Amino acid sequence: MKTKVLAGLLVLILIAAAAVKVWFFPSVKDAYFAMDERSLQSAPAGLMVVRPTRFAFLRNEGVLGIMAPQSKGKDRWIMGRNAPLADVMAAAFGQNPTRVVVPPDAPTNRYDFLVTVPASQLPRFQAIVRRTLGYVAQMETRDAPVLALKITNPSLPGLTVSGADEKRGVTFHNDKLQLTRFPLAVIPNGLGGAIDMPLVDETGLTNFYNFSVAWDSLTQQRLEDKTAARDALNRIIEPLGLKLEPDTAPLEMLVVKKAD
Repeated sequence: MKTKVLAGLLVLILIAAAAVKVWFFPSVKDAYFAMDERSLQSAPAGLMVVRPTRFAFLRNEGVLGIMAPQSKGKDRWIMGRNAPLADVMAAAFGQNPTRVVVPPDAPTNRYDFLVTVPASQLPRFQAIVRRTLGYVAQMETRDAPVLALKITNPSLPGLTVSGADEKRGVTFHNDKLQLTRFPLAVIPNGLGGAIDMPLVDETGLTNFYNFSVAWDSLTQQRLEDKTAARDALNRIIEPLGLKLEPDTAPLEMLVVKKAD
């Protein structure tokens, strides 16, 4: 009888282990990780996957997010390929990777992850990350190195205060992006992804502005090069009388720690 009970328990354990394997490392198509929107859109809803990367040999890596199909702009699907721990944690907690602080002894392993669930279900993905990778995170205010948007020319030659009746919009013409009725925060918020550190607005300006910035293929190539991105951003905003300069600022950061 005892043997039968032990055998039954073993079967249950094996079934549970199989279920965990399917849940934490479900069999998903590598095609979903092709780093293009169409491939990500083809993934089924309801996936929460994190696994050791299968793409370490490929140069094209990073994180891609899209608005979920048929979500009416409410939810965002996100995929990472050959991504570091900071990117996994950022996806799990809905934060910008530049606002993530990992411990000094964090692994340098790379991961693939895929999240095709509503944002309200991210805590479930956080639980998967905790069980599979052994890390948790919480928001803390810390003094952090930043690139600060500052005024270099008080006349602000490239900025025009928007009229009260103007509508916000973006157009592209002759290799320039024309922005209408935007706060200056759009610069660090919109272009910060090109820099591996937080960008903050320290201009103190609260108006809405109309302005244009150069945006050609060479500019995009420079922004994709992490070593050249900062200089490229400063070339873009210099005609506006602005510049990005190193500074420190208290920021809400996602601090990653080993799980207990």
